[in-house]
Amino acid sequence: MAERLEDLYAELHAPIFRFLAALTGDPDAADELTQETFLQAILALPRFRRESSSTTWLYAIARNVNRKHMAKGRRPRPDEPPTTPAATPAEVIEAREERHRLARALATLPEAYREALVLREYQGLSYAQVGQVLGRSETWARVTCFRARQMLREAYLQLEGGQSRWK
Repeated sequence: MAERLEDLYAELHAPIFRFLAALTGDPDAADELTQETFLQAILALPRFRRESSSTTWLYAIARNVNRKHMAKGRRPRPDEPPTTPAATPAEVIEAREERHRLARALATLPEAYREALVLREYQGLSYAQVGQVLGRSETWARVTCFRARQMLREAYLQLEGGQSRWK
């Protein structure tokens, strides 16, 4: 079983970290929460009934770890995600500002919407997997992601001053 846990860690460490980083907006907190997620997975392994995939199970653990973190009064911090170099300094600045606005807009979404959207759009999970992780149906995941996209767009537009780059 130790080899299996090592495989699971190697495969899912980075996606779980990205999921938690998107939810918290804080890479340091995401790193700590990722470690806590894998610790909780090791402790819960004897109770894992294999009714879902190990990926879905681990995302659900990460979600619960984050919820406990948030219950302690911590809120998402709209930090900037890492930048990728663009052609000119002006493009780099513009891209950084846009990513920052997007992170701030994402942080304003209610928790369930933010979780569903991050799992679907940033982590690439299917709607069925999103529903499993969040303990809901696939239909709920589809509707919630749709509404979350709308809410994110509105929040982004408010931060951008009413102009949309997505039309």
